[in-house]
Amino acid sequence: MSTREPEAGAGRAESFERPLSKAEYVLQRLRQELVDGAIEPGAQIRQGDISARYGVSATPVREALRQLEAEGHVSYSPHRGATVNTMPEEDLYALYRFRIEVEKLLAELAVERNDAIALADVKRKHEELKAAVTAGQGAQRLSQLNREFHLALMRAGAPYIADRVVGPLWKTVIPTSQSQWDSGDSVADFLHAHDEIVAAIEKGDAAEAGKLMGAHVQDAYKERLSRLKGD
Repeated sequence: MSTREPEAGAGRAESFERPLSKAEYVLQRLRQELVDGAIEPGAQIRQGDISARYGVSATPVREALRQLEAEGHVSYSPHRGATVNTMPEEDLYALYRFRIEVEKLLAELAVERNDAIALADVKRKHEELKAAVTAGQGAQRLSQLNREFHLALMRAGAPYIADRVVGPLWKTVIPTSQSQWDSGDSVADFLHAHDEIVAAIEKGDAAEAGKLMGAHVQDAYKERLSRLKGD
């Protein structure tokens, strides 16, 4: 795998206000690309490429990579340079067990809470994802919209938990799902699951919404594990 320039919202870099430290600027951009899936697990990060793309010298890039290494996001070797870490299989299993329970609960709470504005945002995120698929947008954009859908649904269930607990977890721990959105079959299955979840919410069936969300996250785990093992 290799480092790729973001295909959607290339102007995203413009949203970063250059801080006093160029290393901090590079660090913020690298973190965002890791979250968005522009740089995937297992990819090599070449200092020269980052320097050219971000318009900085090699020194702040090295400093940012050292910080990412200290945080556990990348590993560095003299021969290969920096490589984005891949989550161990046992940790991936535990993470998805956690996601299943939390997202199932929050889907149920979304129905029970019945916040019209929050639920309208969930439906809007779902429609945006469907429109992006129809428009043939790439896996990176679909992955990003998928995250927005899940976070909107969790926010509809418990805004504080979604913003203060689960949101930061998605940004720092949960590996990107871009590879799961590059297959037509997977995309169709995931969209169908989203359709069913939204329908259950609209019917006011909390138990069904929770059950469907748990099954959906379980299927996402199976797909990710299959990719990890190279099946």
